[in-house]
Amino acid sequence: LKNSLDSFICEETKNLYDLDGEAALNRVKSGEVSADDLVKRWTKAFTQEVKEFAKPEEVTNEQVFSEVYHTLIHSPALETLLNLEHSYAMDIENITQNRDEDIAHLENKQQKEMEDALQKAGTVYSDEQINQIAQHHFEQTQVVNSKWASELSNRHETQKREYRNWVMKVHEDTQATVGSPHPVRRVRAMTASALPEAEEDERIGRSRIRLEESFTIHLGAQMKTTHNLRLVCTDILDLCRHKPHTVGGVIIPEPQRLQTAMSLYSNNLCGLVFLVDNRLNSYTGIKREFARVCDQATDFHFLDLEQQFALIESQISLANDWSMLRKSSDPEAVESTSVKSFGSSNSDGQDKTSKLQTGDVYITKHSNLSEVHVMFHLVVDDSVRSPEITSRHPTILSLRNILKVCFRYDILTLTIPLLLSHEMTEEMTVSWCLKRVELIFKCVKGFMMEMATWGGLESRTIQFLVPPGMSEEMFANISNMLPSIFRLSNPLVVKSV
Repeated sequence: LKNSLDSFICEETKNLYDLDGEAALNRVKSGEVSADDLVKRWTKAFTQEVKEFAKPEEVTNEQVFSEVYHTLIHSPALETLLNLEHSYAMDIENITQNRDEDIAHLENKQQKEMEDALQKAGTVYSDEQINQIAQHHFEQTQVVNSKWASELSNRHETQKREYRNWVMKVHEDTQATVGSPHPVRRVRAMTASALPEAEEDERIGRSRIRLEESFTIHLGAQMKTTHNLRLVCTDILDLCRHKPHTVGGVIIPEPQRLQTAMSLYSNNLCGLVFLVDNRLNSYTGIKREFARVCDQATDFHFLDLEQQFALIESQISLANDWSMLRKSSDPEAVESTSVKSFGSSNSDGQDKTSKLQTGDVYITKHSNLSEVHVMFHLVVDDSVRSPEITSRHPTILSLRNILKVCFRYDILTLTIPLLLSHEMTEEMTVSWCLKRVELIFKCVKGFMMEMATWGGLESRTIQFLVPPGMSEEMFANISNMLPSIFRLSNPLVVKSV
């Protein structure tokens, strides 16, 4: 009976396929279905679904360079690469120093001229003449700034082109047949020189001393994950700028540069949350200081800061339109699933489509910073100074989205401003600080536990950054609060009898 059923099913299935095939052919013959459309659909299906017929993926120059660089940075050419980058950085530093001196000289000259004009106002100079002097000073400043910006940009482009050509040439030489001495050894022999012995103050170090404390924690009850937490008191830009490192009076690449370079194209990236206003530029305040740090060395792997800003600006309207559409269809969707956070604003609807809102995040990539690969520029406003903000504040919700991005894209180290501020202000009393710290600790813990359910079992490092003006007593209070919120990993002590 089973054999008969199997035979019947097989025969009827074959007949059904034959009938369907005949019907399809008849529709083509009658013109009901276009043969050309049918061919296009089959071609698309085969090229997208069958590997044998798929188009080969095009490898871009950026992908080739990243693979070559990753190979060389993990080879004996490592030291040579770092020395070359360091020599380029020193060249850029000379230009920036000359620029700063030129601008300072011009500002001092203009200040003296303006003071002299104001003292003689009403006698020698009229109000109109003083305004003309101010206008002339402004034009002079613009010309000088444009001149140095152009020179710096040209030098960046030249260095980037030379560096990439050098990397590709060395890689080609390493792939060539071995006959003469190894090309990497030849280059190292040309650049290597014995360093003099370090002096006493160089051994001690001249950099600013950081207050730091580290913890190892467990998250989860059944599937436990282990992570590292670090409490750090320092200026946020100290994590970005390269510190002078001298041995015997000779400036050499700092050791931190090695770690950052080796992990550039890896699954162990470092990110930093950088609090900014809603203007996408680098003209004022800490944003200007950050732009100056970026200009201190050429970025050989990514676009410079202004070019990245231009790309982001072209996408703001699309991102805001998408967020408003999601908010209108599902008010909770923007808070729970959107990678780009959406916040409230007093602007009208037209401004919302072209401006950044509180809680928005835009990302820039860097290879020329000291301890950071990815910058999360988090838009905040004066509301973060209030002691009454809750876990539903747009800035807090954005931290969740930032952590989500970190879990998705192998950013294993993330630095978060613990007080949601880069400096200590008058309203930051002891109670204000402790309340804010407790809120951030609890929210970050909840976000990390939520992300762990996605299967991210890697050990991650979260650095909580506090401003350098904080007292040691307050730092100790924050350090003592952390074990009450996170479960620490305490060693098991076994005593022998």
